[in-house]
Amino acid sequence: MTTPCLESETSPWHEELGMLLAALDDSPLECDGLTHAVSFVLHQAGIKHRCAMGFVKDADTGNCVAPHVWVELADGWIVDFRLRMWLGDEDRVPHGVFHPASNKTFQFHGEYRDRSSTINHRVLDMMTEGRLSHVKVSREFVEENRNVRV
Repeated sequence: MTTPCLESETSPWHEELGMLLAALDDSPLECDGLTHAVSFVLHQAGIKHRCAMGFVKDADTGNCVAPHVWVELADGWIVDFRLRMWLGDEDRVPHGVFHPASNKTFQFHGEYRDRSSTINHRVLDMMTEGRLSHVKVSREFVEENRNVRV
C-alpha cells in the first residue's frame, strides 16, 4: 500500500490533533508501542484510522526505516511521532500529524494491521508513564472533521 496523497498541506483540525497527541511523544516507547497508544486514543474518540506496518524511505538520502509502524487517519493524514528516532531529529523529517503531500521525500509503504485492542488501557497507561490518561479528545472536536468520524 502506498499512502494516497491529497494536495492539502495545512489543516487547523489536524494541527490541533497533533497538539493533543503530542502529550504521548515523551513516552519511553518506540514506534510500535506509541502506535498502540495513539490508536487507543483515536479509537476511544471515535476517529477512524488504521495502523500500518512496513517501511519508510527517505528518497533524498536513500535511508530506510524497516520495520516501522505508524497510524493513518481515514482522510489520508499520518500520525507518526517516531520517524525522527530513526532518521534524525531534523526539521525535514516529518513528525506528529502530517499529510504525506507536505513532504514527498519520505515515502511510506506498508500493510494495515489491526492493533486496536491488543493492549488494555491500564497497561498502555503504564507504558506511557501515565501520559495516556491525560490525553482527552472531545466529541465536539471529532465532529469538526466528518471525514474521520466513525
